[in-house]
Amino acid sequence: MPEVLLVHNDEERTEKLPEPVPAADPDNGNVTPGENVPSETQNPGFLEIVYGTLFDPVNTFRRIAPHPPLGIALLIVTLVNAATALMSVFSFRMFPPADLPSEAAYVWAGAAPLIGFANFVLWYVKWLGYGAVLHLVAGLFGGRGTARGTLTVYGLAGLPSLLLLPFQGILVVARAGEFVASLVMGTVGVIVLVWGIVLLVLGLRDIHYFSSGRAVATVAVPALAIVFLVFLFVALLVLGIISILPGFPGDPEI
Repeated sequence: MPEVLLVHNDEERTEKLPEPVPAADPDNGNVTPGENVPSETQNPGFLEIVYGTLFDPVNTFRRIAPHPPLGIALLIVTLVNAATALMSVFSFRMFPPADLPSEAAYVWAGAAPLIGFANFVLWYVKWLGYGAVLHLVAGLFGGRGTARGTLTVYGLAGLPSLLLLPFQGILVVARAGEFVASLVMGTVGVIVLVWGIVLLVLGLRDIHYFSSGRAVATVAVPALAIVFLVFLFVALLVLGIISILPGFPGDPEI
C-alpha cells in the first residue's frame, strides 16, 4: 500500500492510505454482486425503474442487480399487459381479418374480449416459462444471477411494447384502412422487438455478471431452438400430408 508522511509537532509518522477500488467491467467478467453500488441507490422507485429501463438501461440494470425488484417488475408487467390486452380488443373489432363474411365478422367482434383476456393470461405463462428457459441457458453460460433477477429483467424488457399503444389508438380513432394499419403496426412492432431484445441482453448481462457476448448467446439460443422446432414440425407435417396423397410413391397398390 502507498505510504504518506505527515509532519506534526516536529514528529514524523506514516499513515497507510486505502488502495483504490477497480472499476467494474462486466465485459471482462470482474463484476461481483453489489460491487460499487451505494446502498442508498440499490432500490430505485417505480417511476425511476420505468424511465431508467427505457432511457438509461445500463445504469438502471446495474443498480437493481444486487436486489432485483421482482414485485415492482410484476406490477409493471401487469399494467403493461392489461393496457395492451385492452387495446387489442379495440384493434380486433376495428380490423377484422380481410374477406370475412358478415356473420363471421360479428362473431369475431364478439369474441374480441375473450381473445384479449386469453392474451393477458398467456403473457404470464410466457413470462414464467420463457423466463425459466432464459435462466437455465444463462446458467449454462456461467451466469451467477438468480431466477428472481432473470424474471425481473425479462418483465422489464417488455416495457417498449407501450410504444404500440398510442399508434393503435390513433389508428382506431382515425379508422385507418387495413393496409395502413398493417404497415404502421408492422414498422412499430419491429422497433419494439429490437428495443426489447437490446434491453433483455443488457439486463441479463448485468443480472448474471457475465459478458455481453454471453448475454447475446443466452437470448439467441432459445430463439434459434424455437425456430428450429417450428421448422421441423412444419417439415414433418408437410411430409405427412404428402405421404397420404393419392399417387404418392410407395403407396401400396390395391
